[in-house]
Amino acid sequence: MSTAASPKATPKHRLRPSGPAPPPPSTRRRTERSPAPDLASGPREATTLFTVPFASAMGDQDAAFLSRTLDLTTHLHPKLHPSPTSPGVVRLDFDSGLFLQRGSTEGRWVLEGRTWGHPAPSTVREWHLRAAAAAHRLDPAVTVPTRPTSTPSTAMPSRPLSRAANHRLARIGRHCRDLA
Repeated sequence: MSTAASPKATPKHRLRPSGPAPPPPSTRRRTERSPAPDLASGPREATTLFTVPFASAMGDQDAAFLSRTLDLTTHLHPKLHPSPTSPGVVRLDFDSGLFLQRGSTEGRWVLEGRTWGHPAPSTVREWHLRAAAAAHRLDPAVTVPTRPTSTPSTAMPSRPLSRAANHRLARIGRHCRDLA
């Protein structure tokens, strides 16, 4: 006679000692947790960084151009129901995006940069330049902002100005004179 129990005879779970069974999960009391501070105030509003209005019939070629140039995800064809989504969007960074919006009249469009964070001004300027350049290719009436020509005082020098750099440059110069 074998002392091993058959698999069907052993229970899958341990039996509870005598006492009432626990209530089902839907009737258990939930512990009250305070919501996170940033979620308690509701969703934050986006800040508009820049807008680039332009005119375009926005056919398949124009949509494909914006998709290629700005890495824009577009969905311009009508939906079966009214959709609040933007006809095009691209994520610029973790907290920012570039949105393609329909303008107030037919054939008018707006590229709008929005953020929910605090991007650096130089980064915002680059995004604005890229959006304006793409819109200018579709509508030559769009003005592209100029790049700043002066370098800020905090810019890196074109070559190092330390004593070690001077020694290296002098050594290279002596080496070149020896070769000549």
